[in-house]
Amino acid sequence: MEWFQLRPQSIAALAEFTLCLTLAMYLLSIKNKSSDGLLITGMFILHTIYNAISFLRNSAFGTDAYEPIVWVHSVVLVFLGLYNLLFCYTYRYNPYPRETKVALLVSFALMSMGMYFHQVGYPWTFPVQLLLAIWFVIVFVRKATLSARVHVETAGATGSVPPGGSLHRWSAILQELMEPSTRDTKAYRAFAFWCILLVVAWLNANLGIFRITSTWWEPVHHAIYLILITGIVINYMTYAQEKTTFLAKLVGLFMCLTLIVLGMLGFMLYGNYNEVGVADVHTQNALRYLAYLIPISTLLIVLVFPPFFRNNLLRPLNYVLEGVKRVNAGELKVEVPIEVQDEIGALARHFNLMTESLRRYAEQMESLVAQRTAELERKSKELEQQKMELQQTLDNLKSTQAQLVQSEKMASLGELTAGVAHEIQNPLNFINNFSEVSAELVEELRLGPAQQLQEEPRREANSLLTELAQNLSKIYTHGLRADSIVKGMLQHSRKSLGHKESTDINAFVNEYLRISYHGLRAKDKTFTATVVTDYDDEVGKAEIIPQDLGRVLVNLLNNAYYAVQTKQKKEGQAYEPLITVSTHRLSDAFEIRVKDNGTGISKEAMNRVFQPFFTTKPTGQGTGLGLSLSHDIVTKGHGGKLYFETAEGQYTEFIIQVPVAHVDDKVLVSH
Repeated sequence: MEWFQLRPQSIAALAEFTLCLTLAMYLLSIKNKSSDGLLITGMFILHTIYNAISFLRNSAFGTDAYEPIVWVHSVVLVFLGLYNLLFCYTYRYNPYPRETKVALLVSFALMSMGMYFHQVGYPWTFPVQLLLAIWFVIVFVRKATLSARVHVETAGATGSVPPGGSLHRWSAILQELMEPSTRDTKAYRAFAFWCILLVVAWLNANLGIFRITSTWWEPVHHAIYLILITGIVINYMTYAQEKTTFLAKLVGLFMCLTLIVLGMLGFMLYGNYNEVGVADVHTQNALRYLAYLIPISTLLIVLVFPPFFRNNLLRPLNYVLEGVKRVNAGELKVEVPIEVQDEIGALARHFNLMTESLRRYAEQMESLVAQRTAELERKSKELEQQKMELQQTLDNLKSTQAQLVQSEKMASLGELTAGVAHEIQNPLNFINNFSEVSAELVEELRLGPAQQLQEEPRREANSLLTELAQNLSKIYTHGLRADSIVKGMLQHSRKSLGHKESTDINAFVNEYLRISYHGLRAKDKTFTATVVTDYDDEVGKAEIIPQDLGRVLVNLLNNAYYAVQTKQKKEGQAYEPLITVSTHRLSDAFEIRVKDNGTGISKEAMNRVFQPFFTTKPTGQGTGLGLSLSHDIVTKGHGGKLYFETAEGQYTEFIIQVPVAHVDDKVLVSH
């Protein structure tokens, strides 16, 4: 082509184009890019277009195609400058949104003026680019200062930085700028340095293009530009918010350095010339080969270096990384292979030594933990045993205290009840006696003087005397009822003077069963019932108060007899009364059970069975004190339990449980 001629400037522009194209393709391959990643990707796409046009511009120098390409090159450069301004404000976050709009408008106006006065060889947009580069530095310094101030204020609020005056605060901000501790401040500071290099590049370009310095400004400009491209890639991959790989950083850095050398090689070999036809055929061929070498070397680096680095560098590192993950997960039996004898091999070897030390330490700790655990378990068992003994002692003390308190209360209440009952007994005796005597007098009056009256008065007198006799009979009946209640109160309030004696429980139960049954038979000759006994030989002897517990047993048996007798009267000969009396040995108590197949207890009466003066028997047949007295004797006198199981119309079973304790070969009641 007549208009195309390779020059050292073309080789540098080709290296810049190849570098930007490769980096743009890599950035486009990254998925889920952040807003910063999108900004950097857009910047490299613009740089790729700019460098492609720059390659054509430098190759068309001195031809008719040169001027239109220069104008296209200048327009793209204007857009690149405005894009760089947008990048400076919006990178990470934009604390100055209104200022951004003003800066873009002013920059666009200045660029338009530069393009208006633009001439080939005198690009008046270059001074505007220099001013923009200086403003880039100011923007990044302001953003870094703002980030440092926010960090210092946050640290002051949390107390990690001591409070102080304005001078102290600015000193802390300056210290944060010098040694930043946040990624944002580090990124802003890095791009501020990058922008300073950009200022140097545009200052060199302005001095050269307006012929203030020597013609060697172009090699310097291309060298700085290649370094700028490498710098922005390093800054982005160092502080990127998205995930990057060490392999990409390594290959990219090696490619950047290679293209910098190849791009500047044309200047180093053939100098700087701007005249058409100066270069001979040998120079053109050498530049052509150098132009071929740039994409070929780039392709070789991209294709060959990743597998090489992956196998020789990253694979040993990945072994160590995988080992670290397994150790972090708690697996200490980890040993990574040592494939190389360099620094990475030394790292793997020291990692294996570390895991071996950790295993030994873990084994020692497990042994110590096992010893301490066994010791703690032994002490725990000893403490638990002591606790159980203390709890048993405390329970015995509480039981004894409750029995003593109850005995005193019952004694005081018994004295009061006995006094009241004695006071009631005398007038009650008078009522009963005089009602009986009055009934005899009424009968004598009916048989004597009333017979001497006339028929009509005599009939009326007999009617009145009959009613009077009925009233006296009711008074006498209820008087007897009241007398039985008073006697029950005296019995309930009577203080037990008995002492606990070692008693054969089976013999004791059998004796009171016989006494109770024969007592009932003496009152009612017609009553019969089947009595079944089931005595446990393991019960043996226990210390009880025989008189008190005997009263309980008699009361329960009498209630059982009454229940089956009542049911027999209702159902007749088809019903067979059955009473079962049994004893059982429990682990820490003995048990007496009295069961009948009588009427059972209704749901309404279940919660009131042990209340004083509550009875389900008809008036005159029960005082309602028997079960209340029995409950107190078992629970408070012997520290046991008295409860029942029942099904209305089917059965009732009362259970007495009294705790016992072994002393020598004898079973004692706990108290």
